[in-house]
Amino acid sequence: MQKLEEYQSGSYLKVNDYKAFMPSKINDEWIWNDSELNKLLSEASLQLGALNGFAEQIPNIDIYIKMHVKVEANKSSRIEGTRTTIDEDLLEKLDVDPEKRDDWQEVQNYVEAMNYGIERIKELPVCTRLIKEIHAILLKDVRGNHKNPGEYRISQNWIGGTRPDNAVYVPPIPSEIGNCLNDLEKFINNDNINVPELIKIAMIHYQFESIHPFLDGNGRTGRILIPIYLLSKGIINKPCFYISDYIEKNKEAYYDFLSRVRTNNDMISWVKFFLEATIETAKTARVKFENIIKLTNEMNNKIMELPIKPENSKKVIELLYNEPRVNRNIISEKTGIKMTTVDNIIKAFVNNGILVETTGFKRNQIYLFERYIKLF
Repeated sequence: MQKLEEYQSGSYLKVNDYKAFMPSKINDEWIWNDSELNKLLSEASLQLGALNGFAEQIPNIDIYIKMHVKVEANKSSRIEGTRTTIDEDLLEKLDVDPEKRDDWQEVQNYVEAMNYGIERIKELPVCTRLIKEIHAILLKDVRGNHKNPGEYRISQNWIGGTRPDNAVYVPPIPSEIGNCLNDLEKFINNDNINVPELIKIAMIHYQFESIHPFLDGNGRTGRILIPIYLLSKGIINKPCFYISDYIEKNKEAYYDFLSRVRTNNDMISWVKFFLEATIETAKTARVKFENIIKLTNEMNNKIMELPIKPENSKKVIELLYNEPRVNRNIISEKTGIKMTTVDNIIKAFVNNGILVETTGFKRNQIYLFERYIKLF
């Protein structure tokens, strides 16, 4: 049993002309006396529970979660420097500016990796095997695909600077990665310690980022693990909690708090930051879902007033929640509605403000379910 207030982050190992950080092991039972942390933990648990309960009551929430995941992918990838907007991420690859296609592909990979993880934990616990599988998907056919996707690094990496000797941070040497991750995996799945899951995932995230086991994609992998872990532990029942938007808005503080753990042994401040992020993220997500329900009810009423068979309108509106960027062919292919009927539906949807045409062309038009996208 250890106290968070007395946490020791690790030590430095001299290697040639630089020092690599060796994080201390965390697989232990952690306690604390900090009353502010207790207050934040209580509020974070309350807000996450409220979000979870609210999500359970929404019919067909999985449809809306698909868009939620796409937004998370955009935000998490932007933290690492990608430049596509959410609207651009909804485009087909050939419709994206060639200079942004690598960024676009990274976002698509993130969506795939997140969805893979959500399904995989139904049969596999959160473990190093799963982490490697997620990483392999993230780096598939993108700029980091030459950096051993799905494999731990066998060479030294670093953050900031041009070499390890002038870097901002140098993570553990390659030969120690296995030991570090073995301890982390034990902590992740240690059910014999009475540490609240939100405290555990805060510490897990810090530890993973400190180990930095891959040559590239560590940040994205670490952020995917947050909702995956909470799902695996039953803290949330639906994949509706994504923290990257808060991190992107507070990126400087995020990196500063992670760094302060290593430099000042200040795990308490990092955990507090993580809990504050959890509180705001849960509140924001709930508001989004509340607004989605309002929009859904409004759309259901509106399509009943259109001069179109309600069953056809309903098929199209349900498609739009999953794919808010469409053209005539997509609608026809995905719904099975004849093209002539699709044209009438599009016309009615545009005239009633449901769809917005984005190209200005007379042919090959692209339509957005703009109000839905703006909710995210």
